[in-house]
Amino acid sequence: MKTKLLFVLLLFFCFKGIAQTDTYNLNWFVGIGSNVDLTIETGDTVIWTWTSPNHSVENDPAGTSVETFNSGVLAANGSTFTFTFTTLGSNDYYCGVHGAASMSGTITVVAEGTLSTPQFKTPTSFSMHPNPGRYTLEVDLPSINKEGLLFEVFDLLGKRIYKQRLTKLNSTIGVTEWDSGVYLIRITDKNSAVSLTKRFVKN
Repeated sequence: MKTKLLFVLLLFFCFKGIAQTDTYNLNWFVGIGSNVDLTIETGDTVIWTWTSPNHSVENDPAGTSVETFNSGVLAANGSTFTFTFTTLGSNDYYCGVHGAASMSGTITVVAEGTLSTPQFKTPTSFSMHPNPGRYTLEVDLPSINKEGLLFEVFDLLGKRIYKQRLTKLNSTIGVTEWDSGVYLIRITDKNSAVSLTKRFVKN
């Protein structure tokens, strides 16, 4: 009986030991925006790296979080804060120094193995609405890969006026501050192997 129990325990720890976890790196700087979102699996780790000085990473009191974390205020450029997420659910976070409007996002934790499902692959199309639009642009993806996708906006002169990493199937982009006119929307994957483009008219 003891031998059987030891064998079962050995199997448990072997499988636990080979469970795959990932580490995600996020740059953290003033003006990065309010959509620094990431979808990860339980056991994954996020590392925030200060690329400008004097920030914190902490739970947003105006949002909801299933886990509690707080880096405290770190002054030096190049500082890092590391946290491993182990509980399913969403975690709204922000910089307590500069506020949610300038630096914030949501870490969504899903069950282990979820990101390897077909839903999480590089898309071959996307949709957006309203178009034309004045205040916000809703971007809908049929699927998304684990690394996320780069969303870029260019004016007719080819100048990039906006960029954001998309990590969710549905994202809302604020366009209020863009000048009226025609823009090219481009979505690419990490290796630029896939490039999707559409035209957007800002009223």
